[in-house]
Amino acid sequence: MEKMKALVFKDIGRLVLEDRPVPHVQEPDDVVIKISRVGICGTDVKIMQGKHHFKPDTVLGHEFCGEIVEVGSHVHHVKLGDRVSIDNNIRCGFCSFCRMGLTSQCVEIKKNAIGVMRDGGYAEYCLVPEKQCYVLPDEIDDVLGSQVETLATVVNGMNHLQMLPYDYVLILGFGPIGYLFAQFAKNIAAKVAVTEIDPFRIGVAKECGLTVWNPHVDDIEKNITEFTYGRKADIVVEATGNALEQALTCVTPGGKVLPFGMDSSITASIVPNEITRWATKIIGLYLGQNTMVPAIRIFQEKRLNMKPFFTKVIPLEDGLEAFGCLGLDPNTLQHQPKSAMKIVMKMQP
Repeated sequence: MEKMKALVFKDIGRLVLEDRPVPHVQEPDDVVIKISRVGICGTDVKIMQGKHHFKPDTVLGHEFCGEIVEVGSHVHHVKLGDRVSIDNNIRCGFCSFCRMGLTSQCVEIKKNAIGVMRDGGYAEYCLVPEKQCYVLPDEIDDVLGSQVETLATVVNGMNHLQMLPYDYVLILGFGPIGYLFAQFAKNIAAKVAVTEIDPFRIGVAKECGLTVWNPHVDDIEKNITEFTYGRKADIVVEATGNALEQALTCVTPGGKVLPFGMDSSITASIVPNEITRWATKIIGLYLGQNTMVPAIRIFQEKRLNMKPFFTKVIPLEDGLEAFGCLGLDPNTLQHQPKSAMKIVMKMQP
C-alpha cells in the first residue's frame, strides 16, 4: 500500500509525524489533492491545547491548496491537474440553516470540518468532496493560495461590518486574522489602530504602518478616545477571543463590536443595560459564508499587502517545532513569546 507523510493529532498535546496510506476516491464526487502548501492556523494551536473541539487521531490542517490528481466518476466542475484551494467546512445543503442561507451554522459542519474532524492538509495528499474545491488563477501562488479560506472568513466579517470611509476602527489582537482586518481597514476606514502584546507582531504592525498599542503597557480605552478626538471607535474587531469586555469599553455609542476570535476557555462579564443604553451592535458570525470566490478575487487583484504576513515556509517535518514560533511550547503546552505571524508548510517531492 502506498504511503505518505502526515502530521497527525493524536490527542491534546500530541502531534506526531507518521506514515499513513495515501487516500483514494471513495465517493463519486470525491477528489484527491496532492498538497502543495498548508498554513498553520491559530485554531490548530488551540486544538493542541484542547481549547477547540477536536477528533483524536486526525490529520490537522484546514488552510491548504494543491493539485487534483484523482477524481470520482461524478466530478464535472474540476479536473485532473487543476490547482485548487479548499473550503474546509463541508455544508450538507439540506438542513434548515443551509436552506435559509445561513450555511455557517450547518448542523453537519462540526462533524465534517476538514482538518479538524476529518483528515486535512498536514499531509502529502487529502481526500475532499469536489464542491469544496476552488480553482486558483495563475496570479495566486501556492503560498498565498493556502490562505484563501483564511481570507474568506475575514471577508464574511467585512460583509457584516459594512465598514465606511469615515469609520474609526480598532482591532484587538494582531495575529493573522487581525492582520487581514487591518489591511481592509487601511484601504477603507478613516483611521485604524491595533493592539498586540507580542513584540514580534508589534514589529509587523509597525512595518505595515499601523498605530499599535500594547494592552499590557498602554491604557487602550484612553488611547482610542484620544486617537478618535473623544469619540472612540465606530468599529471594534475583537480578534483574540479573550477581550470582549475591553472591546465594549472602546466602542462609540451606536458602534459595532465584532467578537471574531475564538477561545472556548474564556468567559466575559458584561452589563446588558450598557449595550442597550449605548445602542451597541454586537455582531455574531462564524466562518466564511459564500466568500471563497470574493477572497480569490481580492488576492488575484493584489488588494492587500501580504508580504509581512508570511514569516516563513518550512518542510512538513518541521511542523511540530513551528508551534513554538506561534507561541505554544509543544512539549509543555505553555505559552511562550511568538516569533512568527503566519507559517506555511510545504510538502517535499
